[in-house]
Amino acid sequence: MSTDFDSEFLKMKKAIMKYVYFHRYSRRISINIFLFILSCLVLLIFNFYFGIYIYDDFNNFFINFLANHLQDYKIESFSFKFFEKYTLSLKYLFVEGRYPNIYDFIFVLVFFGIMGLVLYYYRRKILPFFVWYVFFVFPLFSSVFYFLFFYKYFPYTVREFSILYILLHLGINFFIVSINSLILSLVTVNLIQLVFNILFSAFIILYSVVFGYLRYYVFLLILNKFSYLYFANLFFTFGPLLDFVYVVSFYSLYVSLILKFIYKDTSLWKFT
Repeated sequence: MSTDFDSEFLKMKKAIMKYVYFHRYSRRISINIFLFILSCLVLLIFNFYFGIYIYDDFNNFFINFLANHLQDYKIESFSFKFFEKYTLSLKYLFVEGRYPNIYDFIFVLVFFGIMGLVLYYYRRKILPFFVWYVFFVFPLFSSVFYFLFFYKYFPYTVREFSILYILLHLGINFFIVSINSLILSLVTVNLIQLVFNILFSAFIILYSVVFGYLRYYVFLLILNKFSYLYFANLFFTFGPLLDFVYVVSFYSLYVSLILKFIYKDTSLWKFT
């Protein structure tokens, strides 16, 4: 009786497995030590050279380019010592920031208050938008409260913002190229994929630099044309979080495309 039950259970299990997948809690991969070390060395050299070592060249180019699209700006610079040996001379843009007035407070409270009520009413249908709204509006309303009562103690100008942003962007680049080199090397199975990894790394670095300075330009316009009221949101809502989101998204898409169009074999990355 037990044997018949086990046999029927296995048949049922095989039938169900065609439609119900296992919980994907991990992946089992076979690591080629030689390719892993080779890939790490090649990608680290490539990524650090273009993402860190000549970062000041990228910085100077984009700062001069953005300066042509701003009014009443100043180009200033500061030095940053990297690894206690290599010194980067980084430029940044300084424009006059604007302190918020009573009309800014009214607009933010009324507009985003009404938006919050609408999103809350339809929250079950558009939950991701409601979550994003909460994440956006919390630092914004905190800024309203701060500037209403403590605006005289606001310690920052666009100068401090620019220096912090450039250093933050450099730090994000350092993190991206370091992690990118490691995780791509773990899934490198032959020399052909190493070439694709280099091309993918070049795309990530290019996207990070272009997107980073385009975002910097938009941030300067907001601080100059609108007000310091959005200062916190520029970092907490549209800052490093977006960088991590797009890097993870691009990496997931890249691995999926490699599996589908290059190897056409999902057994290279087996689910356990």
